[in-house]
Amino acid sequence: MKLGDFQGEVLRGTEWFGHDFAGQRVAVVAPGREAAQIVPEVAATARSVKVFQEEPDWVVPMPVPGPNVLGIAVARVFLRWQVKDPWIRRLLTPDRRFGSRKTASGLGYYGALRRPGCKLITWPVYAFAPHGIRTAEGIEHRADVVVLGASSLFATEGLPA
Repeated sequence: MKLGDFQGEVLRGTEWFGHDFAGQRVAVVAPGREAAQIVPEVAATARSVKVFQEEPDWVVPMPVPGPNVLGIAVARVFLRWQVKDPWIRRLLTPDRRFGSRKTASGLGYYGALRRPGCKLITWPVYAFAPHGIRTAEGIEHRADVVVLGASSLFATEGLPA
């Protein structure tokens, strides 16, 4: 599959599952709840992974029963425990209240983001270039494969005009 001018492989939804990313530079474009599922699997075999976070979402180590107050406490403690860098932790903290959207169970997400070849990028995706993704600040990030989350802005519609 192609997306715009991108000459590499594009995987949408769950097409990434079971894919061999060995030696490849992978760009993951997804909201936080989907990135929490995708990134640990992709980062296990890829040469490098750039996570283009469309928006952060609450990530919990396992489903949390009970009131939202308990869920947000668990999500905040989990984030603080897993992500020591305060700036990265802020980039991963959603602005909306807990429970307003579906949360993600992602025990391996924050650990995958700490890997040397994995980088979180919060600038919006501006364009798909022949050899990667260009973000709004004008940097082109090279990639061999682009993984689009199922609810990514680009998963079904492509790029805005």
